[in-house]
Amino acid sequence: MRHPSGKVSLGALFALAVVAGVIYAGVMFVPFYVDHLDVKEAVAVAHNLSGRNYNDAMLRNVIRERTGQLGSHWERDQFDRDVLMPGLGLNDEQILIERSDVTQNVRIEVSYERTVRLKPTNAVRTLHFSAVKEGIPE
Repeated sequence: MRHPSGKVSLGALFALAVVAGVIYAGVMFVPFYVDHLDVKEAVAVAHNLSGRNYNDAMLRNVIRERTGQLGSHWERDQFDRDVLMPGLGLNDEQILIERSDVTQNVRIEVSYERTVRLKPTNAVRTLHFSAVKEGIPE
């Protein structure tokens, strides 16, 4: 059945609103999840290197180098202002490395948060991420 000309279908408006919401969420959140895939890759690379005489500090540096250009993070400057900096800004507490002398098992976990400013309201949401690789290195 066709609607008369000039009338608005509420179902079509609802479907349009849902499509717009999905596109908005994709634009706002997908880049953070794509960056997280790169963090997982960095953790996997560090895990593979852990069996080749790399100490924990060297593994942390490998992860920081591979994630240094991903996204951005907020830091406080010397004037106590929030400044947007490139990279994830991972510190040693966020990169956990555990080794077992008995089983040669290595567990590397990177836990971090990303802040999203939702436009046009400037509401802030925090996303929590964790990338883990565990096992005997190759």
